[in-house]
Amino acid sequence: MPDSDLLAELARFIERIAAIARTGLAFKPDGFDSERYEELLKEAARMHSAVAGASNDEAEALRRKWREQVVAGYEGYVTAAVGCGVIAFNERDEILMIQRPTGKWWYPTGFCDVGISPAENAAKEAREETGLIVEPERLLAVIDNKKYGSPARHIYSMLFYCRIVGGELKPNPLEALAAGFFPLDGIPEPMHGIDRKWITLAREFHFDGRVLPYFDPL
Repeated sequence: MPDSDLLAELARFIERIAAIARTGLAFKPDGFDSERYEELLKEAARMHSAVAGASNDEAEALRRKWREQVVAGYEGYVTAAVGCGVIAFNERDEILMIQRPTGKWWYPTGFCDVGISPAENAAKEAREETGLIVEPERLLAVIDNKKYGSPARHIYSMLFYCRIVGGELKPNPLEALAAGFFPLDGIPEPMHGIDRKWITLAREFHFDGRVLPYFDPL
């Protein structure tokens, strides 16, 4: 197994153990089981710090941080984060892209806020980041970042194929360094993230008439 794949798998394992421990403490804060969950949390923090080259003090600080995030009962169940993304083309069949504050290019995206639907979140992100008003027309994909080896936080990304219905292309300086439309085979580099299947899916939905959404197989 390549080192990059091994690191991603180790990161997934650490995140999963920490989540199991925090969820266990949310439902079993006392007794024998809670002691085991506390130990799992401690070991997950230690392994995380070892991989990151951090000190024992930093490992203990991470353990305390995770422990303080535990909320009793149902509200304390640790789940994957959910994001939304916008795949939209202009009349010249060019895709909308933003240059993130990191300098890397990606489609408009963001975490889903509480209280509004995924489609509403997607439209909100497009408006906030680019100034354009979009109308989500169909779900394009639900992508699990752990399925393509991301060592980052576990995220489900819901991508929407959208139609631009108004607004003016004017990137928000707090959200993007630049924004523009590009042919699918001419997206500027560097691009954000690891996965590139979304480019194939964008082509299939926009040019080939695909309507069935993609999801990562078992």
